[in-house]
Amino acid sequence: MTGQRHLADESVQFSVLGPVRAWRAGEELSLGPKQQRLILGLLLARAGRPVPLGEFVELLWGGCPPASAANAVHRYVGVLRRLLEPELPARAPGRWLVRQAGGYLLRVDADCLDLLDFRTLAEQARSAAGAGDWGRAAGLFTTALGLWQGRCAADLEPVVGTHPAFVMIEHEYVSVVCEAAAASLRCDRAGAVLLALRHAVERNPLDEALLAHLLLVLAADGKQAEAMALYQEMRLRLADELGVDPGTELRAAYDRILRQETAALPPGEPADDYGAPEWPGVTGPHEHPLVKPVQLPSDLPCFVGRADVLARATALTRPTGGTALRVLAVDGIPGIGKTALAVHLAHRVSGEFPDGQLFVDLRGFVVDGSPADPHEVLRGFLSALGVGRRRIPADADARAALYRSVLAGRRVLIVLDNARDVEQVRPLLPGASTCMVVVTSRSRLTGLAAGHGAHLLTLGVPSRQEAMTGFLERIRTSRPDDDLDTDLVERIVEGCGRLPLAVAIVAARAAGHPDHPLSQVAAELANARTTLDGFSDDNLDNDVRAVFSSSYRTLGRQAARLFRLLPLHPGPDVTVAAMASLAGVPPRVASAAVGELVRARLLDTHRRDRYWSHDLVLAYAAELDGETGTERAAALNRLYDHYRQTAYAAHHVLRSPAEPATPPPLPGVTPERMADCAAAMDWFTNEHSVLRATVESTATHGEARAAWELVLTMQLYQQRHGCWHDWAGTMRLALETARRTEDTGGTARAQRGLAGAHHFLGDPEEALRRLKSAKENFEELALVDDLAHVLGNVGTVRFAQGDHATAVRHQERAMSPLRATGRRSLEGTTALPAGYSRRERGDVTETARLTDTAAPIVREVNDLNGEGTCTALLGRVPYTQSDHGRSSALYERGIELLRRAGSRAHVVEALVALGDVHFDVGDVSSARRAGNDALVRVGDPAMPSAARAGDRPRASAP
Repeated sequence: MTGQRHLADESVQFSVLGPVRAWRAGEELSLGPKQQRLILGLLLARAGRPVPLGEFVELLWGGCPPASAANAVHRYVGVLRRLLEPELPARAPGRWLVRQAGGYLLRVDADCLDLLDFRTLAEQARSAAGAGDWGRAAGLFTTALGLWQGRCAADLEPVVGTHPAFVMIEHEYVSVVCEAAAASLRCDRAGAVLLALRHAVERNPLDEALLAHLLLVLAADGKQAEAMALYQEMRLRLADELGVDPGTELRAAYDRILRQETAALPPGEPADDYGAPEWPGVTGPHEHPLVKPVQLPSDLPCFVGRADVLARATALTRPTGGTALRVLAVDGIPGIGKTALAVHLAHRVSGEFPDGQLFVDLRGFVVDGSPADPHEVLRGFLSALGVGRRRIPADADARAALYRSVLAGRRVLIVLDNARDVEQVRPLLPGASTCMVVVTSRSRLTGLAAGHGAHLLTLGVPSRQEAMTGFLERIRTSRPDDDLDTDLVERIVEGCGRLPLAVAIVAARAAGHPDHPLSQVAAELANARTTLDGFSDDNLDNDVRAVFSSSYRTLGRQAARLFRLLPLHPGPDVTVAAMASLAGVPPRVASAAVGELVRARLLDTHRRDRYWSHDLVLAYAAELDGETGTERAAALNRLYDHYRQTAYAAHHVLRSPAEPATPPPLPGVTPERMADCAAAMDWFTNEHSVLRATVESTATHGEARAAWELVLTMQLYQQRHGCWHDWAGTMRLALETARRTEDTGGTARAQRGLAGAHHFLGDPEEALRRLKSAKENFEELALVDDLAHVLGNVGTVRFAQGDHATAVRHQERAMSPLRATGRRSLEGTTALPAGYSRRERGDVTETARLTDTAAPIVREVNDLNGEGTCTALLGRVPYTQSDHGRSSALYERGIELLRRAGSRAHVVEALVALGDVHFDVGDVSSARRAGNDALVRVGDPAMPSAARAGDRPRASAP
């Protein structure tokens, strides 16, 4: 390519070395919005290799993709495909952008992509250097660097700044700049590479290797004073910003300038990486005999599963054609099988690395002793590679530099197991792209991805089938004649939480005692469900408690205390806010403790601001001492109060004022606050399973009133979201709890709530029976407002039965006492169903009047759901007057308000009504669209609203 953009016909060229750009037939294309350009940028960075769909989603949305993320990616790809080939027929595969391996691939080569052109020129330059033609090498390197017009995908920063694909290309650039500088020094053409070096240092101001080359090139170009001033400036900057002195490479370059050793070298004289004579006492990379280390531990004979993970990892072992080092960093909780995977992968791909395999346990999370010193590890690696002990430098930086030199040009696989952090790993990384490094750690090594382009892979628990197969493989030889019960094996591996270490320990015990039936093993695990007694091992290094303990010992005081309290939480996952109340600390303190727990892998991110722990990790936490029974009871009370207070706050936003009111928060409890209806509905959605578990736990622990009050705050969400079966289930629990404590008020409110659930589930007779019981209780307590509410509810049920006259009668009886007591919000919500009843009786005037009564009330109390319902109800008035345009507009406005309020059930009803309007004017397409939209939103196909929503699409089908 080399700058040639105006080619004939419909050829396409791409550029990613700078802003992402594309040309077709010589004309530059407008590539659209940033997300679309990000997709093209990633395809170009992968340079002809497929990109999985998930990688696009991660790049565009990080860890919080919308539900429509995959469809959005497909749409962006479709637009790009039409940009590149505007004449492409619909659904044709296309020439450039094609589907492959569950993702997309852009077909490019060095003639149409500057990145591949750059790599081709760099390889030609290396060949010339290898042949001793330094002038040609310098020229080719300079031409390759001339293709760069800024950072890789410069117009897409900061998103691409930390993505491995783009970071690796930036590393390639830096490496080629250094090679170009060395070649230019060899042929006395230092000035040719000076501009490229300055640009590279501007982009990487703390890269000491680049700075060392710049010093030497400046001196060789007659700018010794500038070189010396630059060194002093960098020395001060390193001290101020990082608190360190210049490293060995930078100091060596400065010393050469002081000795005026920057002249070109005569042909054949040995040189170091800067084109300078080798330092005395340090061998060149290949002076010593070639030794092939084979240090991998033996592979597990019973390794099974992990096929998807292995496929992704194996793909990384293939050479990329670039100059960047390949690094795979595998992380996961203790006992998840990281080492087993790394060793199995290493054996699987060892043939790709004929010059050897290095392995070390870095002891990052050991129970006894300290983590391995990376500089001592380097000593062992250099010895394994054939470097004599007396030739290994004492200086740490010099040792790392020699290690990189020894591995240059060799194809060696390095496995760094059980790393504590990035700082422990960094000195052990070779510089050669021919090598590959596999790292395992409990910590997610994001710094390795940002600084070295590592691919991060988090290992989760294996599938149920994989865990069962692994268990069976381990016991098969000891029980060859057993007719193994699949259900029994499933119970065993689920009792182990499918944690590979736990499965292995239990399998070893079962294999060692073949006379013990597996039913006994399963029973022992079930009986010890809340402890780790079933997973002890004679080898303490392989004990489940021991591996968890090694992480627990790294925690600070606050994080350790929070960890010990976590088993008290009843739900499947938990937020920072809830953990703050559990521990009775401010949210910022809890957030810091959560960060520690995540880094120690005793807590994992489940979704955004939601965390979970493996069951066995929680069992370990429950065994730890630290809190008295009184302290644990206080923590549990704070947790219950957190959910009660926050649920009340969310319910208050959905319908103000909410009743019954809660007492003030307990000391140490920080309830969450809701900005609007959407936030409240989202909170209930995210916490729904946690709230259900909290209700059951609260009821079990004798907090009856707290249990049924929490259920009452959930019911409006359950109604609007269409969770009607769940609504009925929680209300039955509330009713049982209130009856058990002979709480008449709680019993009445639970009966009324249960009636609502039966109404929405299409059982009006049961709903009326429940309302009758609630009415009797409220009459006994003389609660006028609640009686009025029950009367209104009876009217709603009678309306659904088609008895509109009775419905109107009950609703009007309900409104009178509410006007007298000034219960504005309840008056508004009662006027709305009364309006519906009047509408069905054909009384359009009274419908409008009641709607006009309700509208200002619901707006006054910020009831977005009520406002949407009012607007949709008003849509019926012009409909009866054949003003379909105004009717449609009102329904659409009501639907929008109801969507914002999160009222899925009411949205369905309004969509069905909107479909009727469209159908009556002959707009069959819009009627079908409204009906299908309603069907999509129905949570349960068996619910009555599902049948009503499905009628219109069927009726309007051609």
